[in-house]
Amino acid sequence: MPDPMTLLLLTLFGYTGLPTLLARTGFRRALTGLPAVPPQVALTFDDGPDPVWTPRILEILDRFGVRATFFMLGSRAEAHPDLVRQVAAAGHEVGVHGYRHRPAALQGLRSTLADVEATVRVLTGILQRRPRYYRPPWGIFNLWTGIAAKRHRLIPVVWSLHVAEWSRATTAHSIYLDAMRRAKPGTVLLLHDAAGPGSRPDAPAVVARALPRVIAGLRRRGLTPVSLSELLEPAERRVTDAPPGPDMGSPRP
Repeated sequence: MPDPMTLLLLTLFGYTGLPTLLARTGFRRALTGLPAVPPQVALTFDDGPDPVWTPRILEILDRFGVRATFFMLGSRAEAHPDLVRQVAAAGHEVGVHGYRHRPAALQGLRSTLADVEATVRVLTGILQRRPRYYRPPWGIFNLWTGIAAKRHRLIPVVWSLHVAEWSRATTAHSIYLDAMRRAKPGTVLLLHDAAGPGSRPDAPAVVARALPRVIAGLRRRGLTPVSLSELLEPAERRVTDAPPGPDMGSPRP
């Protein structure tokens, strides 16, 4: 009979590890399996809104004419509804990130459903429209997150590039170098506009310092920074509208 620690690890893998692996593998295949990946990189920000750093991030994005996707915590959105509206009014997307950034491993069926429902309710009440995308905290799924997403017609997403700004060893320069080295057409870049659990308190400040160089560097490489929908929706339309057969569409002009 397996020892208690082995049983615990197997249980955790079955409850969160396997669903997370399947979700990330599926999302990665969705990105790389597109018939024609545009030369775009989706900028996404988690854990906000933050009254100090979200406006600073918005100012930088506005200066460069870039739209992004912000995955918000319901509790922070509830505390700062004007910031949520400011993000949306600037043309950015608002997605669901959970209500209090609780790890999926600590949530059961009811807790998972309630967490997503509360966040959808808060964001919909503020914006008068439903969010479209859902990214759970730390990108970790459990057996019920898919059910919660389907119930609210949310598309679960993760990321394909994380520059680890939560680490104290990370600098604005290392973020820039990491993004330049690893970004490619179809990349979904994870950043943060607020400090989350376990991250360094000044993580969003490091992001704000790096962001202008990252945007400019991506453009020099021929990659356009966009929101998640800008990256995914044109490709989805190409697949939907393409005639049957091996030719499944051509790149967007």
